Order: sequence, then C-alpha cells, then structure tokens
Amino acid sequence: MSINGRLQAVLFLISSIILSITGFLIWNYLHDIQPGLFIYILAGISVLVVFISNSLFRSTMKSIRELKKGTVILGSGNLEHVIHIQSKDELGQLASLLNKMTENLKKTTISRDYSDSIIRSIIGGLIVLSQNWYIQDINEAACEMLGYTKDELAGVPFDKILGEDLKYKLITVNSLYERGFVKNVESIFLSKDRTSIPVLFSSSIMRNRDTINGIVCVVLDITERKQIEAKQIQLLSELKSVNQELKDFAYIVSHDLRAPLRAISSLADWITTDYSEKFDEEGKNQMRLLIGRVRRIDTLIEGILQYSRVSRFKEEKMEVDLNTLVKNVIDLINPPENIEIEVANTLPTLVCEMVRIEQVFQNLIGNAVKYMDKPKGKITIGCSKGDKCWKFSVADNGPGIEEKYFEKIFQIFQTLKPRDEIESTGIGLSIVKKIVDMYGGKVWVESKIGNGSTFFFTFPY
Repeated sequence: MSINGRLQAVLFLISSIILSITGFLIWNYLHDIQPGLFIYILAGISVLVVFISNSLFRSTMKSIRELKKGTVILGSGNLEHVIHIQSKDELGQLASLLNKMTENLKKTTISRDYSDSIIRSIIGGLIVLSQNWYIQDINEAACEMLGYTKDELAGVPFDKILGEDLKYKLITVNSLYERGFVKNVESIFLSKDRTSIPVLFSSSIMRNRDTINGIVCVVLDITERKQIEAKQIQLLSELKSVNQELKDFAYIVSHDLRAPLRAISSLADWITTDYSEKFDEEGKNQMRLLIGRVRRIDTLIEGILQYSRVSRFKEEKMEVDLNTLVKNVIDLINPPENIEIEVANTLPTLVCEMVRIEQVFQNLIGNAVKYMDKPKGKITIGCSKGDKCWKFSVADNGPGIEEKYFEKIFQIFQTLKPRDEIESTGIGLSIVKKIVDMYGGKVWVESKIGNGSTFFFTFPY
C-alpha cells in the first residue's frame, strides 16, 4: 500500500475513534439531551474532525510530494535543486538535511570535476597508484603514450608498464618512502606493443597524517630529446674528427708546404743574383714575378694558420686597457707621415684575451692605412657605450667600398683589388669577424665610394 493510502487509513481510524469516544461521552453524561440535538452535535463534531484531519492530511501529503519530487530531481544528478519544506516537523528536518547533504555533495562534485579537468588537461602522463603499487587512475596523455585504454590499466600492477631497467631502479624509487618524493629520474616504460619509451619520471606520496593514501606519478615522454642527444653526440664526434683533421692540415701546411716554398724562394734569389747579367728585362721581370708569387703563397699559408689558430688556441682572459693597446698597435703599424691616426675619446678597459683584441684593431687600422688613396689620410678610432655592449669604430677617408661588397669583404680570401696592385691575403677581416663572433659581438661596415669607410664592431660587457 502506498504512503498516501496508509495515511488515509490512519486518518480514518483516528476519526472513527474520536467520533466513537465523543458519542460515548455525550450519551453517558447528557442523558436528557434530545436525540435530534445529539445527532446535530455529533454531525458537527464529525465535520470538524474530518476537516481538521483532511487539512493535516493535505499538508502532510504536500510535504511528502515535495520531498519525493526533490529526491527524484537530485537522484537524476541536478544538484542545484532545493527542496522547499518550511515545516518544523520531521519532514521539514529531513528536507533541510537533504539540502545540506546536496550542498556538500555539490562542493565535492565541483572539486572532483575541477581536479579531473586538471588531470585531463595535463600534457604529461599522470598515474595514480595505490599504496601497494596498483594503478588506480591514469589520464589520457599517459594512455596515449602507452597505447592502452584507461579501462585496460585500471587495477593493473605498475610493473606491467615498467621497463626492465626501471625494475632495478625501484631501489631508488623506494627512497620515495623516505623522502616523500622522487624527482626527474630517467626511466623506461613499456607500451602495449612492448616498445621501450624513455621517460622522465617523478613521483610523490599522498599522505593523510601518517597514513599513505596513494602515490602520484608524472611521466614525460623524452623520446625526441633522447634522439636529439644521440644526434648531438654523433655531431660532437664528427666535429672532434674534423678538428683533428684541421690540426693535421695546419701541421702539414706549416711544415710540409712551407719548406719547399722556402727552397724555391732561395733558389730563385740565387738564380737572380748569379745569373742576372744573362737575363734580359723580360727575364728579370719574370723572375721577380716568380719570387713575388712564392712569397704570396707563403703569406697566404701564414694567414691560414692565423685564421685556424683563432679558435684553437685560447689564452687567459685579463683586464686590457685599450688606450695602451691601441697606441702600441699604431706604433707597430708605423703609418706613413701623410696619414694621421686619432683616438677620438677615451677607450674602456675590457676583460678579454689581449692577443685577440689586438688582432682586431691591428687588422682594422692596418687595412685603413694600406688602402688609403688620399694625399692626406685621416683615421679616427672611436667608442660609445650601449645598453649591453661597447660599440667601437675605425673610420677613414679612403676610397670607400661599394655596398654590394659589404658582406663579401668579411669572407676569407676576399679582396676588392687585384693582388698585383695591393698585396693582400684577404684574411684580415675574416679574422676580425671570427674573433668578434666568438665574444658574442657583431661587425659591419658603412661606406660610400669616394667618402671613406667606417668599420664598427660591438663587444659585450
């Protein structure tokens, strides 16, 4: 029987009992009452009892219907619903308790949905283990990495996805219980098809006071990083081999090539001296060209050796006062009297390798002197301080450089004039660029034909 029927039966019985008791009392204590009046009184009492019973019944049934409706809605998952029963009786108390329970459940659900959303959105793999190392939960990233579905791994021992090497590393992982976490351990996981996957493994214990509730593991697939590392090792090995070949080449050039060149040069000088009377002007000119070419080859070899030594040999860095260094460079170059060299402002003190910074200034100032085409030459050395570096300049009023050659002149063996006009190896500016690049600076030129050139380079501080 439904609650509705049971309530109606109870109310009917109560009403019958009340009417019986009322009739009995009236009949026994009011003997002289007329029968008709008795019937009216009894009917009035009956109507009043029925009205009161019906009102109580309706009120109770309304609360029960509201309670039933609310529980159905809450049971369907709508935790926003509130059961509206304002009575102070047990039904009202039950509705109030249900509303509080729903509010707490909603908070818990929101918190769980929020944490689940975070877990799903984590790029790396996330695995939650029980305290005895069984998989309790795993996010989509980890499933995708391993090739399993979430259901396939739920309740599975953690060993199922561990590579052999990690099983031996569990001794290290067991320190998790001592420290509470393990961070960035390189490990191997096994996919569903038993492919080894290199991962970066971190883990932390979840505790409730002294009780271990579980273990949270984060894994990142580092397959691509491992491939890059392997490629780097291969490239370093190849670079080491190339460097050794360059060293061997430099040794061959400096010994095996220069020795016969010196012999040819000496022989040409000896022939020119001893047989000069037997040569006509054409012959003498050819011998001069021969000696010049031999000396040029020797100079080129020396330039190659200097260029190769820039990166191979390092000296100790020290504080270098550029005012003194530039003055010494100018004295070494010993410019002709028609060329004036001026240092426009005070130069800084740098922490660097003195020989290398000396090479930079020597090549820039030396080129300005070598290529000067004006009767009265002027070379100006300047410096300014930027945000993160010093900016140096070497300006001249020489012939200038066409813009199309601005990049070319910093390449090795590149010269703008035939070597028969001006003897040059074409190595000086390439050495300047190499040294400046090594210190993280930049070098460039600004020039116009006929209006001189200005070479700039920066030096970080």
